[in-house]
Amino acid sequence: MNNFIRPPVFYPATVVFVDDNDSYLDALRRFFPDTSTNLFFTRPQAALNFIRHHARENSLEFASASACLSEPGVERFVETSSERDIVARASRFEEVAAVVVDYDMPGMNGVEFLSSISHLRCAKVLLTGVANETVAVKAFNAGIVDLYLRKTDADSANRLAYFLKDARNRHCSESGWLALGENGMTYCDPRTRTVIDEVVAAEGIVEYYWRPEQNAILMFDRAGNPSVFVAWAENDWISQGEIVADEGGPAELLRQLAVREVMPLFWPDLAYRGGMEFIKLTPRGIPGWDDAFYGWTRIDPAEVGLDLVTFSQWRNERNR
Repeated sequence: MNNFIRPPVFYPATVVFVDDNDSYLDALRRFFPDTSTNLFFTRPQAALNFIRHHARENSLEFASASACLSEPGVERFVETSSERDIVARASRFEEVAAVVVDYDMPGMNGVEFLSSISHLRCAKVLLTGVANETVAVKAFNAGIVDLYLRKTDADSANRLAYFLKDARNRHCSESGWLALGENGMTYCDPRTRTVIDEVVAAEGIVEYYWRPEQNAILMFDRAGNPSVFVAWAENDWISQGEIVADEGGPAELLRQLAVREVMPLFWPDLAYRGGMEFIKLTPRGIPGWDDAFYGWTRIDPAEVGLDLVTFSQWRNERNR
């Protein structure tokens, strides 16, 4: 039986900070300066209202009942409906990936706050003083909090930053398409993920999404400029060459495929069709993987082929 996998997806999701102490919130604002996806609340009830509206209850919340694959005795969800496509939802940037709350607040302490959202799929962090550490340990052991930090610890801000980065990554990975079998498998390998991280850092990418129809990753930088990342293995050289040959494609392209000189990008299509235009990617080896390669190229915004709101557009609209 084939296994489901989740090829990599990332976008700026929201973190909610709650503390009735204005001075401490100001310190957090300086450490987490992107106010478009880092939200700060001094009133717990206002924070709860936002979280309950924007946090997910479970990872299949948007899967429709009709979007399933049936086998004898087996029914499994497959996220193929348009409603499930995270790129189609401009609200994805407001989704709450993590909540950071102070323990000592009037009317509702931090443990009570996090207990009230225990059914929501977001990472939960409790900030404490020395006197509250025993309560924090009990809340952690009970599964109410995922991390507790003492405000007075010298490394608390750095530990929080690392934890929130991981929480955002986990949140995004649960939002992308499910892949079945071979499709998307190359992107899940840790060696490919390392290359993706390098491209993201080098090119200023802030959001990216694996696209099942193209078996490629659509990327956007902070200005909203689109690009495409493709990873492939030896069998992909062969299959693409066979399709080009069957479609009567250019002889020069067939030669280049045969000697592994280029990998064509047919975006927004997966494979060659007679007379179509395409981009030729220069293959680069994925370190540590002898028969796997990748390529990256910018594309024209008109070639994205999707009706979507990029993070750049969403941020600009929010800041007006």
